Amino acid sequence: MISPIPRHTFRQLVRLATDKAARHCSAILLAAVICIPVADADLPDLGDPTLDSFSSKQEQQLGLAFYRSLRANLNFVDDLQINDYLNNLGNKLASHSDAAGNPFHFFIIEAPTINAFAGPAGYIGIHTRLILDAENESQLAGVLAHEVAHVSQRHLARAFDNSGNSTAITIATLLAAILVGTQDGQAGQAVLLSGIAGSQQSSINFTRSNEYEAVRLGIGILTESGINPQGMVEFFEILLDESSDNGIEYLRTHPLNENRVSEAKDRVKETALTLPADTLDYQFFRARLIMLLSKTPESYLKDDTIDGLIGRYQKALAAIRLQQGSMAIEILQELAEQNQHPWIRLALAEAYATNHDDLKALSELESLYKLYPRYLPVTMALAEALSRLGKSDRIISLLKRQLQNDDEAIIYKALANAYYANGQTGAALEATGDQYVRQGYLELALEQYNNALRQKDISESSRSRLEATKTELTELIQLQRDSL
Repeated sequence: MISPIPRHTFRQLVRLATDKAARHCSAILLAAVICIPVADADLPDLGDPTLDSFSSKQEQQLGLAFYRSLRANLNFVDDLQINDYLNNLGNKLASHSDAAGNPFHFFIIEAPTINAFAGPAGYIGIHTRLILDAENESQLAGVLAHEVAHVSQRHLARAFDNSGNSTAITIATLLAAILVGTQDGQAGQAVLLSGIAGSQQSSINFTRSNEYEAVRLGIGILTESGINPQGMVEFFEILLDESSDNGIEYLRTHPLNENRVSEAKDRVKETALTLPADTLDYQFFRARLIMLLSKTPESYLKDDTIDGLIGRYQKALAAIRLQQGSMAIEILQELAEQNQHPWIRLALAEAYATNHDDLKALSELESLYKLYPRYLPVTMALAEALSRLGKSDRIISLLKRQLQNDDEAIIYKALANAYYANGQTGAALEATGDQYVRQGYLELALEQYNNALRQKDISESSRSRLEATKTELTELIQLQRDSL
């Protein structure tokens, strides 16, 4: 069982949340490609003092603005189970990088182009099409490890530092490029090129030295994480095969040729080839994403050739989407007897709810919670089931326990709803403020804390805590404004 994560001080949380939101949005910057001069010099370490004009604080601020723009303009995959899997895999890889100990966040953008991108301070984005093309976990992990390596060497920060462009122009150009590029890679590249005045074609993409470094470090990260590094090579080969027929956005931002593939092969040690290339977790993850994106779920119910554990799981998910709860229950009950994977039983609980049998859904989730008491998707599904039955007191206790292990905005959002349902307005407003802090929306958080202080239902101890929190948050907001 995962040991609880120590609680941070409020100031640490605010800074962490700001950093996280920053990394989220700036993640697009690498994918959108920056004006990087070609150079073969050795790459400096993380936190290199030569990056004078582009500081870590600037990275965070640019990232925050970018992330908000991305969330406002692009479709993110917000499924909790999918994102939990991706972040567990990504953070496992990051823990074996030069940036181990720094916060990373991984997210998925719904886009038909094959791409992945790494932003300042560890926010890494993946397009859905790339995941659909990755046949096993090691192939997806190969891409993630590559991006983690870019972050660990601060390639993006170095690119900004050397670009010579004004921050405003660079931000506007990159935002336009990423928004267009999610739908049309060539159009996105055209926007980028037209927006960077005076740049040369050869200086647009990552330098060859950056890419070779990311490959070398990425293979080491995979090996140390216990994942077969051959997956990186295999996915490179998939990209080369597909690039012969159509443009691949990933290849515009990460130059790739047969020589690089051959070098990647040579770097994989023979002993590492015995490491596992795939997991059942990945197959469930990919199957759920496919069904989430499917525009014709009914086709899965009509196809008699779909079979096996994963195929029947997908068929059950299709039945749930089509409100055919009884069919889904029958399939999932049979699967649960064959395999105890938690995603099967989570889907079974969802099928019961679809069939308007909230008590059975609750019973299934309570049983599952005993096996996985700190697994966030199970906790949040149980909280939702309790909410349908109006058991707000139990939700509050459940979520407070989860906060000892995970300090996520989604928990505070659900906690706020439970407090509102329980008539505890002051506590609900405070929880909403806590949610906004973790999302990097500090001024919105301050507004919620002020509203909470106006409520008559908060205790004196809560009032004192809120006053102290408000004072500290106000100081941090002013520091943030002064640094702009």
